[in-house]
Amino acid sequence: MWGLVLIILSGVGLQVYACVDRVPLMKMRGTVVTMRKYQGLSNCTGTCGSLVGRPRTETYMSYEEVCCEGYFRNEDAECVPQCEDCGITGRCLSPHVCLCGKGFSNRNNRTVCEPECGDPCVNGSCVAPDECQCRDGYRFRADSRTECEAICTVDCENGHCPSPATCVCNIGYQRDEELKKCVPFCQDQCLNGDCVGPNECKCHAGHEKRVSQPWKCDPVCSSGCSNGICLLPEHCACRKGYTRITDHISSGCAPLCDPACVNGTCISPGHCACSEGHTFADDSHNVCVPSCGAGCENGFCRSPGQCECHEGFVKSSLHRCSPTCNPSCGSNSHCIAPDTCACNSGHIFVNGSITECEPFCPRSCRNGICSNPGVCTCLEGYQALLSFYCIPICTRPCVHGSCVAPNECRCFTGYRPSPILGSSVCEPICSQDCGNGRCIAPEICQCDSGYYKRWPTGTCQPYCPQKCVNSHCEGSGQCRCYEGYRMRAGSSSICDPECSPSCINSTCVEPNSCACLEGYEDTRLHYQCVPSCRPRCENGRCSAPGQCDCNPGHVVTNSSKPHICQAQCEQQCINAECLRPETCVCLDGYRMLPSSTSECEPICSQGCIPGQLCVAPETCEGSESDQTSSMASTGKHLAFHWSMLVLAILLCLALVMTPLLVVRELQRRRRNGDKQQVHLIENPSYGVILANSEEATIEEGIGLGD
Repeated sequence: MWGLVLIILSGVGLQVYACVDRVPLMKMRGTVVTMRKYQGLSNCTGTCGSLVGRPRTETYMSYEEVCCEGYFRNEDAECVPQCEDCGITGRCLSPHVCLCGKGFSNRNNRTVCEPECGDPCVNGSCVAPDECQCRDGYRFRADSRTECEAICTVDCENGHCPSPATCVCNIGYQRDEELKKCVPFCQDQCLNGDCVGPNECKCHAGHEKRVSQPWKCDPVCSSGCSNGICLLPEHCACRKGYTRITDHISSGCAPLCDPACVNGTCISPGHCACSEGHTFADDSHNVCVPSCGAGCENGFCRSPGQCECHEGFVKSSLHRCSPTCNPSCGSNSHCIAPDTCACNSGHIFVNGSITECEPFCPRSCRNGICSNPGVCTCLEGYQALLSFYCIPICTRPCVHGSCVAPNECRCFTGYRPSPILGSSVCEPICSQDCGNGRCIAPEICQCDSGYYKRWPTGTCQPYCPQKCVNSHCEGSGQCRCYEGYRMRAGSSSICDPECSPSCINSTCVEPNSCACLEGYEDTRLHYQCVPSCRPRCENGRCSAPGQCDCNPGHVVTNSSKPHICQAQCEQQCINAECLRPETCVCLDGYRMLPSSTSECEPICSQGCIPGQLCVAPETCEGSESDQTSSMASTGKHLAFHWSMLVLAILLCLALVMTPLLVVRELQRRRRNGDKQQVHLIENPSYGVILANSEEATIEEGIGLGD
């Protein structure tokens, strides 16, 4: 059997040729052989006999052409490859392998050519090259032929539909299930208003927005509601101390004064303002008296606008009274009170005179003389800074200094005269050598490149790009550890303290200084910490924080006090305490029996009289007469006690036997019931199965329920 497939790649495309198998077939064919009958073996002459035809069958090999597997004969009887659906533009390249045309691909299934779309079809499928078709319930977006959006079947204003019949509100809106629409959402509830947009309130009629809190609307009163609070639109409520101007609720409020104002007006609660031409009387806040509007200097106002002079004064104008002086005041002075002179402004009395005055300069006219009141005339070499102050003149400006005298400079604090540039130029002073820098201001160095100052007034130090921890920066830009520290592995700037010997149950926090871990405490060895137990272990040792291990022969008997280990004695101590392992110590007033190591007897130091026994330390009981009567009573008591003992035993037997009998009866009934019903065999490893099932029979061989 053989086959042949021929594929030729031409400049136009792939050409596929037939694939044919030649199948060998075994065939038979028959022929007729003409023979003549003859009588004997001798040669015949003439007619030896009649001719007869005998059939003859022979087998031969033949071949039949059939299509290869995956091929079929087309209308032209050619064997061509078979594919599922290569489409109109595709060709079947080989069995179940399509060669797709432009716009199609067999990326997902090699036997089928499917259309391709350059942009993915959103909520749709690619039905032709670069052609999308929307899913049911979707439609193309207005500006796209590849993206499909859901068709809203519900009111979705102020929202969008991620899928048909589903509306998702936009940011700032929320779904109102009653209205079945997206309504605006305000984070702060609108006060006296309605939410008309995301975080946007619209005030009700008669209200206006509060400036600082736009979600709150305050009522508006057209009158302004002076001295009151607008509670509702056109509804004023007066503040304390005020009353309505009119009877209307929208009117403003006026202040109240009690007692009432006399010759005045109430301007605020309890405060009066005097009428024109009046002023408050002495020590009064509500009574006003006449006054002179232009004043009544050195006199008194008899009525509004009418002035009358005091004694020693004469009227110099309608509203002014001037004093009279005798003797009269000299130059640069004037009469200020009867027979009293005062110097004019900028003058002082001369040599103790009470009438003559001279010019006065309040600042002593430094570096000059007082020529007029408050006016200095500067000395030579000085110039006026102010009318009363003269400063020296330096022909060369003082640099970092001040001119203190004509052509004389004094350096500012932190500066000194420059030995090179002269006394008029002052240079800064740095008490510490700037080292790798230069002094640019008092105690301030400007570092050279590669150096920096740790503090503004410090010296210039080497700069390291990383912060040196427990180390200092060298000029090379590297960190060097302090003494007692070593560089941390993997770091070039962090140094850790060293402790020698190494810390035990602790952490090295400083050179040769260990800090105990939590649950440990110090010992005499500075590097070693031991577990801490609080309270301390009794008859044991602290093996771990808060954990006691008892000494041999001791155990913890009270779980609530795990730190107390009690000694253990194999034999019970009688009238004694087990204070040490296997050692009983007699209680006070007792002594160990000669033949025992665990039982003690009481001690009666004076001994007991005959017939009495030492029953407790220093306590004897019993006598001969008592002994006889006690024997009789003892017999009665013994009989009573034996009777009670027998009854108790019988009661105990009844209490024990009754549950046993009940249990046996229940078991008997259960066995009888098991014969009539299917039992369940419960195995914690395999679950619950029927006892008579095939699984139960199998499980019996592996130890079901073990």
